[in-house]
Amino acid sequence: MKAIRWVAAGLLSAVLTTTAVAETPRDTLVVAREISGIAHWDPAVSQILEVNEYISDLYSRLFDYDPRDPTELQPSLAESYELSEDGKTLTFKMRPGVKFHSGNPVTAYDAEYSFRRLLLVDREPASTMKQLGYTAENVTSLIRAQDESTFILETPEQFAPSYVLNLLSSSGTSIVDSKLLKEHEKDGDWGVEWLGTRSAGSGPFMLKTWRPNDIVMFDRFDNYFLYEPAMKRVIVRHIPEAATQRLLLQKGDVDVAFNLTAQDIEAVSQDAATKVQLNKARRIMYFGFNKAVEPFDDPRVTKAMKYLIDYDGLERSVLKNLAEVRQTPLPLGMFGALDERPYAYDPEKARSLLAEAGLEKGFSFELLAYTRSPEAEIATAFQAAARAVGVDVKIVSMPGSQLIPRYRDRNLDALLLAYSGGYGDPNAQLSKFAMNPSSLQGAVPEDDDPSILAWRLNWQIPELTELTNAAVRERDTTRRREMYHEIQRELWERSPFAWCFNNTYALGLRKNVSGYVIGTKGTDTSFSLVTKD
Repeated sequence: MKAIRWVAAGLLSAVLTTTAVAETPRDTLVVAREISGIAHWDPAVSQILEVNEYISDLYSRLFDYDPRDPTELQPSLAESYELSEDGKTLTFKMRPGVKFHSGNPVTAYDAEYSFRRLLLVDREPASTMKQLGYTAENVTSLIRAQDESTFILETPEQFAPSYVLNLLSSSGTSIVDSKLLKEHEKDGDWGVEWLGTRSAGSGPFMLKTWRPNDIVMFDRFDNYFLYEPAMKRVIVRHIPEAATQRLLLQKGDVDVAFNLTAQDIEAVSQDAATKVQLNKARRIMYFGFNKAVEPFDDPRVTKAMKYLIDYDGLERSVLKNLAEVRQTPLPLGMFGALDERPYAYDPEKARSLLAEAGLEKGFSFELLAYTRSPEAEIATAFQAAARAVGVDVKIVSMPGSQLIPRYRDRNLDALLLAYSGGYGDPNAQLSKFAMNPSSLQGAVPEDDDPSILAWRLNWQIPELTELTNAAVRERDTTRRREMYHEIQRELWERSPFAWCFNNTYALGLRKNVSGYVIGTKGTDTSFSLVTKD
C-alpha cells in the first residue's frame, strides 16, 4: 500500500511541475482551466457549469447522451421505458448488472432515493423537477420503485414527453449510490456534506482529489458498464490566466488548454506540436441589471444598456473564434430559437432613451464580472461605451467563487455572466430568464428562489411566467414553437437581460490528443473518449 501511494504521489508531482517536461504520462490527461467557481460536487446542490460538465463523467442518469454518438438522447441506466396513455406516468426498466463505484448494484431503489433526495434537499438543481409539479408532500407517492428493476415516475400534470425525457438527462437527476449516502448522512442532511467533496456515481470516472482553486483529479472506473476509457487518470489544474495555459500547452506540461483568447488560438494553431478544436457551446453570455436598483427599475434605462454593447466589434476582435453574436437566451439551433438581432451598437439611441428617463446627466453603477478573459475585455468595452454617454460603470472584477454568491443574494447593481441550461430542451434556458414563480398570484414574493435568474434580478413577470409554464405542457409541436417565439420577443422588449454572445469552446490540444467531446445539450460533454496517439 505504501508503495502504491508513493507512485501516485510521484506521478502527481511530475505532472504539476511547470519546468521543462517533455510530455504528460500516456494514460493521463492533464487539463489547464479556470475552475474558481467550483465549490461543491453534489449533483443535488451544484449548478456551476464546470461541475455539471464533469458530473457527466462521474454519474449516470436514466437517460443520457452516449459520447460515442452524442446526437441522440437514449436510455442509459434505464434499459427501456413505457409512457402511459394519459402521458403522465413513465415506467422504467433498469439496466441489469450495473455497479456503482463502491461496488453496490444500481437498482430502481437508488433512482427513487436520488429523485426524492433531489426534491427534499431542495437546492437549485431541484428547480427543474419542481416545474413538473413535484413537492415535498407529493414526491413520495409519485416517484417510487416497484421492485429492484422497475422505477415509476408519475407527473402531477401532463407535459410534452420530449421535455420530460430531456429533463431526466440533466446533471441534477444523476443517480447516486443510496446505500453509500445513507451511511454518511449527518443530522438528516441526505449526505450533502459528505458528497460535497467526493462522488458516489456509476460513471466512467470517480472523483479522487479536489483542492479548491488548485486541482481536481479523476480516476477511471474500470467496471463502467458501457466501455473502458483510455485515460486512467484526468487531472484539471486551476490556471486562470489564458496566456499561462497556452505556454504550458506548448511546453507539453498540459494536454488541454480550456480558456484561450483569440490571440492564443492563433498561436496554438501555428505551433507544430499543438492544435485547436472549436466546439459550439450552449453557453450564452449576458448582461443583467437589478430591477430593485434605481434607475434599472425603468425599462428605458435597461433598453439603453442594450445599445451600448458593441456586438459586432467584439465578435470580430476579442471574441474571434470564441463566440458569435446571439441576442436570445436560446443557443443556436435549439428548438424554438429565434435568430433575430433586434439590437445593435448605437450610443445615440442609448443617449436618447436615457434622456427620456430623465438621466441626461448620466448615472453610475457597479458591474460585476469575472477576472478571466473574455469577460474582462467585454466589460471594459462596455465601460468605455457607457462613459461616452455619461454613464460611469465601475467594474468590480472577482472570481466565480465570489461573484455567484453575490448574484444569489441579489447583492449587485449589474453583472456580466453566462448561462448554460442543464438539458436539451428550450425550457432549460427560458425557465431561468422568463419565469419568476414568486411573482405569481398566491406566491410569497419574499421567498427565496435563487435558482431563477429573473428572481435574482427582482423582475416580476406573472404573465410571462404563466406562458413559459404553459409551453412545457403544450404537446402540439408547432404551437409549442410559436409560444417560444412569443416568449423571446417579450424578453427582447422589456427584460433586464441583454443577451449578447453564444460561446464557442476553443480548446488548445497537443497534437496527439483526440476525442474530447464538447456538447450543447447538458450532459453530452465528456473526456471519457480521449485518446493519445
